[in-house]
Amino acid sequence: MAFRFLDLPPEIRDQIYHEVLSSHNARRPPLNDAVPATYEFDLAILLTNKQIYHESQKAFQDNVFIKITTPWSESIEHISSEGRVPLIATGIRAENFQRWHLSIWIDAAWATPVGPSYSMLICLEDLLAFTRMWRFSNLSHGPLNNHLQLKLTLQDPHIRDRKIPRDLQNRLLLPFGLVKNLQSFLVHGTKVLPSVEEALKKEQAIPDPSPEECLEQASAFKDAGNKSLQAGDYTSALQQYFSAFAAIHITVSGRKRYIHADGYYIRQLSSGPFQGQRGDYIRLIIRIKLVANIIQTYLKMRDWDEARFWGKRSIVIVRASFTSDDDEDLANESKWSWVRDSAVMDFPARAEMGKILYRTAIASREMGVSFQSEVTNLIKAAAVYLPNDEIVQAERRTINAMERYKGSSSR
Repeated sequence: MAFRFLDLPPEIRDQIYHEVLSSHNARRPPLNDAVPATYEFDLAILLTNKQIYHESQKAFQDNVFIKITTPWSESIEHISSEGRVPLIATGIRAENFQRWHLSIWIDAAWATPVGPSYSMLICLEDLLAFTRMWRFSNLSHGPLNNHLQLKLTLQDPHIRDRKIPRDLQNRLLLPFGLVKNLQSFLVHGTKVLPSVEEALKKEQAIPDPSPEECLEQASAFKDAGNKSLQAGDYTSALQQYFSAFAAIHITVSGRKRYIHADGYYIRQLSSGPFQGQRGDYIRLIIRIKLVANIIQTYLKMRDWDEARFWGKRSIVIVRASFTSDDDEDLANESKWSWVRDSAVMDFPARAEMGKILYRTAIASREMGVSFQSEVTNLIKAAAVYLPNDEIVQAERRTINAMERYKGSSSR
């Protein structure tokens, strides 16, 4: 006997509709760090027959869509590529879409009043990523928001003039607390709750921490992490180190690190413990120290793979800054000439860089014989950065002796 989907109880069918049509299940992880996630809605079920179409509509309508419109065509690429915000639709499909809960209209006084506009759709799940990206852009590019106008419009896309529940209004509006100092800002639409709008404006009135405050806070988190590390509380140490990264606008998500707001730190610091120094220089030093300490923490946890990953990634980044070579091979001896070139320069946190090299060597050694060439190169490089470290220098001498012995025995 053939199975008939419509013979299933209504509640089971509803569950299936939500599994197939919810934005949560339609989300696909990014293929790599350079691209955002994507959405693949399987809408074929809507075309099965009239009954299934009408029943499944409710499940699809439970998704919360947000429409963003700007007068700048490049904003689509900026939001998707730099912000890594997944876009469901762009162009005419987004412009004609009317079943949105929130419309975001971004404009500027200098924009052509009758010029073209460009729309895109995102899901509620990605709204915070969008406002964070906006915040980072404003920090990097000075008083950008002072020239921008923002209008937010709320609506229930399914029943005209029905009030959107408080919880959903909070989720739709409060992320814009990160978007501050706008030239003009307006919220309107279907029965916007005054308490929600007031909470939003209160968040917008809180100024962003200055570069001086961010760097001081990151340094404090780092110091707290060091105390936890010394006490043997390795989980707490990692949490403190990751909080230090966040304080200077670097997001750590698993093995991924996203660096934001670089332009915010390109200035001379005017107060605090780093007064008179360059903000970007101090930020780089803190970053290198954090990586060295994170590797040490993973070594204490005997997580050799994670320790090696953090070290290798940082070494490849530093090498690329000197040679434009982003090859991840650490075993090739010909790729290490940059070490002596960089060592004669005023390299920030030179000793900490040496620790990164040596601690990565320890992790690689623990992972097996197949990494021996990598270990040798790492210890040689660490010895250049740590000329007064007796342990590192002793290992360097041992390597020299072994190489001389191999050379003499091969004659």
